[in-house]
Amino acid sequence: MGHVIGGVLAIVTFSITVVSFPLLLDREVDFITAMIASVGSVFSNPLPMLGWGLCIVLLLFVASLPVFLGLLVALPVLGHTTWHLYRKLVA
Repeated sequence: MGHVIGGVLAIVTFSITVVSFPLLLDREVDFITAMIASVGSVFSNPLPMLGWGLCIVLLLFVASLPVFLGLLVALPVLGHTTWHLYRKLVA
């Protein structure tokens, strides 16, 4: 039961934040609008967003194996890739 609850919380958190953080940095919008845009982009592209979420999980897992030193490379790569994903989703 704990895995199911954790999975639901992870999906909700991913849906709210995948586009909202870059949107808040790029444009002058409030956080509610950014969260609505993020959830809307996840609902309009569910399979690519599921794939992106799985890529994030796998990359963070592999990067944390060598005493978390892989995160020095993985986190900037994920941030850069997320920015380009945002630019493609939000015109």
